Amino acid sequence: MKTIILCLEVFFARMIDVGIGSVRTILLVKGKNFISMILAFIEILIWFFVAKQTLTSEETNLAIILSYAGGYAVGTYVGGLINKYFVRGTLTAFIVTSLDNRDMVDELKDSGYGVSVISVEENKLVLLTEFKKKNLNKLKSTIKRIDDSAFIIINESLHVENGYMV
Repeated sequence: MKTIILCLEVFFARMIDVGIGSVRTILLVKGKNFISMILAFIEILIWFFVAKQTLTSEETNLAIILSYAGGYAVGTYVGGLINKYFVRGTLTAFIVTSLDNRDMVDELKDSGYGVSVISVEENKLVLLTEFKKKNLNKLKSTIKRIDDSAFIIINESLHVENGYMV
């Protein structure tokens, strides 16, 4: 019974500390240094106590090792979910479409997106828009409905100044 409790403690503590680490890394890249520092402190405290408990335990078996590794793996997954659903941000979309699809510009503007249009060679348009991460699926479905062969590049935006976003 002691081994099972230790395995559960190790698993959940690693899951939490790695989840925090994933979020910390994302926030650090976004320039949120102070919050990242606090999360790093919490993350390493949890890691230290788990490592200490694991290495000083009288129990030495494969289940503890698998709990440690499993907690790490699940923590990585949880960190990704936290990023997907809770970390806000802005994205930049570059959309390459045919010159014939000027109605895409109107539809995107009617949906509230700010759109910059660049005409390029070979009768193509490059549309550039900034938008909130939560609107990604809505934007993609609007684009695909008008031009299902549009070439789309979406990147996270580090800094946006002037203009507006939906």
